[in-house]
Amino acid sequence: MRKLSFLTILALAFFAMACQTIPDYPVQPYISYGSAYFKELPQTDYIYLSINFKDGDGDLGLNSEDIGLLDSADRYNIFPVLYRKVGDKYEEFKIVSYSGRFPRLRESAQSGPIEGSLQYKLGSLNFFNEDSSIVKIKVYIRDRAGHVSNTIETAPFPVVYK
Repeated sequence: MRKLSFLTILALAFFAMACQTIPDYPVQPYISYGSAYFKELPQTDYIYLSINFKDGDGDLGLNSEDIGLLDSADRYNIFPVLYRKVGDKYEEFKIVSYSGRFPRLRESAQSGPIEGSLQYKLGSLNFFNEDSSIVKIKVYIRDRAGHVSNTIETAPFPVVYK
């Protein structure tokens, strides 16, 4: 009898673990702030941006086939805008566009919810002509179906040249 109840409990535990609920996210991507920081390197300086994402149908990212099928205006899927603190305000840094693309986050054709973290780096020979600054970034992403996420804003962070 003891063996039977132990096996029953063990079977119920496995069943409970196997029946995890699948998240129900909207098909429009949702992003939240992870982190952002600057790193000065000898050849190219980088701002590293980390965002968290959730997407209901998992169609985030582009591969080379996707890029070849898109109009040139749709070849990007991440849209960061850099803002530099000038006095008490932040002004858009319009010298260059940092829009780009990230690869498919799920290679299979399987549709379904996906969530995780995405790292993206913005590179420059020298941001702001090597003047140290306080910056922040506003960013949004777009999935392959054209759904645009919410726009998030990073916390201010330093770009300091030594």
